[in-house]
Amino acid sequence: MIVNHISVSTLPVLYRFGGAIERRIMETANEQANRGHEVHVYSVGDQTETKSVEGVTYHFIKCRSKLPFKHIEFQYKIAQAIKRGPQGGVLHFHSQPEGAIMSTFLKAKKILQYDFYYFRGGPKTPLYPVYKRLLRHFDLLLPCSEFCLQESKAFWKLPTEKLKVLHNGVNLSQFRPDPEAGKKERETLGIDKKVVLYVGRVNEQKGSDILLEAIAKLRERRQDCQLVIAGPIGQFGMKTDPDRWQDRIEKVGGLYLGAVAENRLASIYNLADVFVMPTRIYEMFGMAAVEAQACGKPVIASDCGGLREVVPHDCGARFPVGDSTQLANEIEKLVDDPNRYATCSKNALANAAQYDWKNICNALDTLYKS
Repeated sequence: MIVNHISVSTLPVLYRFGGAIERRIMETANEQANRGHEVHVYSVGDQTETKSVEGVTYHFIKCRSKLPFKHIEFQYKIAQAIKRGPQGGVLHFHSQPEGAIMSTFLKAKKILQYDFYYFRGGPKTPLYPVYKRLLRHFDLLLPCSEFCLQESKAFWKLPTEKLKVLHNGVNLSQFRPDPEAGKKERETLGIDKKVVLYVGRVNEQKGSDILLEAIAKLRERRQDCQLVIAGPIGQFGMKTDPDRWQDRIEKVGGLYLGAVAENRLASIYNLADVFVMPTRIYEMFGMAAVEAQACGKPVIASDCGGLREVVPHDCGARFPVGDSTQLANEIEKLVDDPNRYATCSKNALANAAQYDWKNICNALDTLYKS
């Protein structure tokens, strides 16, 4: 089968600091190529070029316009490129509903997979009726969780028969328990305490302020816990003050690593004792929580959105959204109870295994055929 993955018009796929969407495309494409599919990936790039990596053909397209017009330019150029190539198969769009217009004349199944359902401004966009129609042009809509499915169905008034959940996955070869790698990271960073780790964007939406409040409360009671944060500061499409966030992290004794390259990410998870995901709102899945679990780390997550699905209570704990006191208490209870910790670690590994990319692509093959 010919499978064409169309990425978003922001970060390039294969970028070493790439986000969740770019990683998902790469992992899915690799697994599909291993299964014998002819796989093409279309991505933005610094220059227009084509390269082959692990059996996948990557088409990088340079765009000259700025956002939001870049979305349209990117989709138009992709449609022209696909038109010149082999026809048929599947057009698998990732969080790019504009692809419904640009691919109208292409003979292929059209699928839209997405991690967030607002699209270009959500309830504030005057283009709500346009996007509502665009979404109906796809043969199949694949939200990343049951939560995302229900929210998008209600918001866009989508027909039930077009909606199917397709979870994000995890690379179990990359993300796995590796105590030696974790030990080396601790030595490099000079850490000899219990590590509370957060990986992801640093902002209010992700609950970073709640995490800092919880750590401040913990420090009033004990000095044996070290907060480590890895990830960029800021939220997509919003300006922020990086220095202010770094000052707040340092004030509670936290260690800020900045954005971490893909090849170092697994060892960062492995330096942790506990992984925390304190999202306040709009958490559709929680890929970092699954990656941490794949490394055998118990996860303490807010009771928010898709985290309810990917972080069962027996894999760590969940706490009420915004409750920094309860977050601090859950961290303390987990690190002080070796038996519970060992059980949660074992359960985390088992839970992460179901999100293996092989399982996700099994489901995707079935959806393609349907």
